[in-house]
Amino acid sequence: MVPPLKQFEHLKIQLEAIKSATNNFTDENCIGRGGFGKVYKGESDNTMVALKRLNREFGQGDPEFWKEIMMLSVYKHENIVSLLGYCDDYDEKILIYEYLPKKSLDRYLKSSELTWVRRLKICIGAARGLAFLHNPEGTQQRVLHRDIKSSNILLDENWNAKISDFGLSKFGPANQKNTFLISQPVGTHGYCDPLYAETGFLTKESDVYSFGVVLCEVLCGRVCMIDDKHGPLVGLTRKSFKENMVNQIVLENIKDEINPNSLHVFSKVAYQCLKLDRDERPLITEVVRGLEAALQCQVS
Repeated sequence: MVPPLKQFEHLKIQLEAIKSATNNFTDENCIGRGGFGKVYKGESDNTMVALKRLNREFGQGDPEFWKEIMMLSVYKHENIVSLLGYCDDYDEKILIYEYLPKKSLDRYLKSSELTWVRRLKICIGAARGLAFLHNPEGTQQRVLHRDIKSSNILLDENWNAKISDFGLSKFGPANQKNTFLISQPVGTHGYCDPLYAETGFLTKESDVYSFGVVLCEVLCGRVCMIDDKHGPLVGLTRKSFKENMVNQIVLENIKDEINPNSLHVFSKVAYQCLKLDRDERPLITEVVRGLEAALQCQVS
């Protein structure tokens, strides 16, 4: 991919400034790692920032680097992480973002810090961010994220949700009811739409499926990949909803505080997102409305 340097030149930050901000990438400043490489925190112009440093051994490279820059420089929303700059000096590939101190949602799935109301608000925020990607204003291009998961939903100091990690995303036309792309299936096991994984047939409903898995995690308080004594999470959620026994899979920490009507509305949305037939899955805008209704049931 030819780097579109001129368009993004205003975002470029010199390597020396980044080394200064991270104390030359010391381990003390490393706050995580992912498919792109290690993530560091640092201070730049009296502002805390997060910096992702590409490590090609992790499987990603220049295409993902430039795609992230292109996506986040165009698609700006309060529920999408903000890109502040980048560095490509001396073969380094570094992305600089707003610093989100609470890190990612997956860290809190079992936490009592996440009340049911807070969980609902996080889900609503993430769904709004995804709705913006699927139905952007002022552009003919929708974004299919392809890697929606709880570890890619970041949280700021007020628990506001922001979607991150656009290195695997794809553009598609937004002025059509249906967007179909054929691509090599990518994503994370457990979250990936089974139809996409099997056929390579990518649609916006593939993201909706992945988001449904996140909703299950938020309800049950565990990540989807762990096959514990209760069994795989997605299958368990489907079975519990069909048998009208969703209350039995709810995280114990929050079970007593959930209004039954709120639980019913929320679990119905999650169940619909997980439909194997993509035509039966809701639009992400419908998911937003359903989650807002679940919140209203809880607080009214």
